[in-house]
Amino acid sequence: MTVTKILYLSMSREEYSPNYFPYLRSYIDQVKSADTEVELRGTRVGRIDSFRFFEVLDWVSILDSVIGAEQDGFDAVAIGNILDPALREARSMVDIPVLGLGETSMLTSCMMGSQFSLVGVNPFFGGRFEENVAKYGLRERLATIECMGLTPHELDACFSDKDARKKAIESFTTAARASLDKGAEVVIPAGGRLTAFLNAVGLRDVDGAPLLDGTVSLIAATEAAVRVHRQSGAFVSRRRLYAKAPQASIQQAAAEYADGYHVPALARLVGTGTDNPTDSQNP
Repeated sequence: MTVTKILYLSMSREEYSPNYFPYLRSYIDQVKSADTEVELRGTRVGRIDSFRFFEVLDWVSILDSVIGAEQDGFDAVAIGNILDPALREARSMVDIPVLGLGETSMLTSCMMGSQFSLVGVNPFFGGRFEENVAKYGLRERLATIECMGLTPHELDACFSDKDARKKAIESFTTAARASLDKGAEVVIPAGGRLTAFLNAVGLRDVDGAPLLDGTVSLIAATEAAVRVHRQSGAFVSRRRLYAKAPQASIQQAAAEYADGYHVPALARLVGTGTDNPTDSQNP
């Protein structure tokens, strides 16, 4: 039996998500295939995940983990954050599949209904969702974006606080119904923590509209991507968007970037590998 090894990255850190992380670990174990091993890892800081400045600082941790995952023999990386942080950048640097929660959820929802909605935790994410929907070419499939008015860390407390849990369920249901009134057929709970919370309380649909389970979708899609990679020998195109730096450039600059931005895995690339066979095709 061939074992598939997946690194699942969260933008949070366990100490700031004491309820979310244990549940996510157990849920991933339930939904993954028997021949798949999944390692769950947070970012170095992962304290403030509502504002893009701090999020981008955590990108360095994600990129370091992605590069290290390929070096350490992982078959793929799943970025379990709805904003898909550093997704495109990671794909441009490694040959193993790298999938994101946001892109995977949206594409999956398009097979479930003609229009989807995104129901997020707080309004800071609204503009970010709009950016990604446009980036993925899915504006015509988006019915609306709604929010619950909670911070991610407030939502974490709802796993164990009965009164807070009830309010969170009511807030999500209200937002989901508002999206259905605007034409949504599938509701995407916009966040790994929110998805975990809804699974924990057993909420799977609202008024007949399915709530897309992003965690299951991401794990299943990542497993499928590994099979595609093994069969075809490649997964990501190197023609334009995900053009990979030539090996010569990596050799010249990796050590300096690794030291300047604290990316240990990048330093390990120095002195390894051969010329990128697609270098001549890179723009």
